[in-house]
Amino acid sequence: MADGERASGTLVEGLRQELTRGALPGETAGFSATEQEEAAAFLAAVAGRRQRGEMVIRLESRGGADATNRRMRLAIVNDDMPFLVDSVANAIAGRGLATHRLLHPVVCVTRNGTGELQAVEELCDAVERRESMMYIELDRADARTRQELVQELHQVLGDVRLAVEDWQAMTARMRADADAVSD
Repeated sequence: MADGERASGTLVEGLRQELTRGALPGETAGFSATEQEEAAAFLAAVAGRRQRGEMVIRLESRGGADATNRRMRLAIVNDDMPFLVDSVANAIAGRGLATHRLLHPVVCVTRNGTGELQAVEELCDAVERRESMMYIELDRADARTRQELVQELHQVLGDVRLAVEDWQAMTARMRADADAVSD
């Protein structure tokens, strides 16, 4: 699906189910069916086109007379890897912004050759199909803070990717060094 196209109902419903399936009770308190569908549609639009190894981040302000709607929402779609949630939460907290809702399903996706999202399903055994999809509601901030946060998230998540890619080699090296010392 192109960036401007509306996500199909099947994709939105699949993401809505995954957003709430593994959530702790407090994470979905006050999260109406309409809000769940809006969150899933937003996440589906962000996830619409992506290649493996790329991260997609979108942050937007939400308006409204109701104070709970005067927040920002953030969607991050990335290859699944450790340390994502803590790294994102720390970047948000470092800006002095409170996180009001953080939902983080790890799902298996089907994408076509151009990276267009075709289907979403529950976590599967195919590691290469797993994607981390985060939906976050946080305090509203001015345009400069929003821009700086998105830049920082790109940097932080790039650093996480590098650390994870080096992690297995580093662990193997430490084990070899430990074995050499104990012999």
